[in-house]
Amino acid sequence: MKRDSSDRYRTTELGVVKINNNAIITIASAAAMEVKGVCRVGRGIGKTIYEILMRRGGKKGVKIYAMENELKLIVYITVEYGVDIARVADEVQENVKTAVERMTGLIVSTVDVIVEGVRPPQSVEKK
Repeated sequence: MKRDSSDRYRTTELGVVKINNNAIITIASAAAMEVKGVCRVGRGIGKTIYEILMRRGGKKGVKIYAMENELKLIVYITVEYGVDIARVADEVQENVKTAVERMTGLIVSTVDVIVEGVRPPQSVEKK
């Protein structure tokens, strides 16, 4: 399996339809954020700085890998404190797969969810 930096092409009777990877990343990020309990999609600051310095992808916390005619997505999230992490991750997987397939017509074989953190509860102001 290799990291895919190409765009998706589909030929029709009228020409070619091109779906840029950034479009797929945006769809997957938005779908993950729709899930209750997700407070952020994206990688931690250290990894983001490393990726910027090394000019590597990982935009918006989603990576795309090509597997023959299918896509494998990896989604990095941070969840709210107190949520059922397994339930949230399951919902992110389902929501991302459904949204990307519905909006692009592409086949998503796998959606891996990496829970990178838990946002601590908001501190209560002292009176």
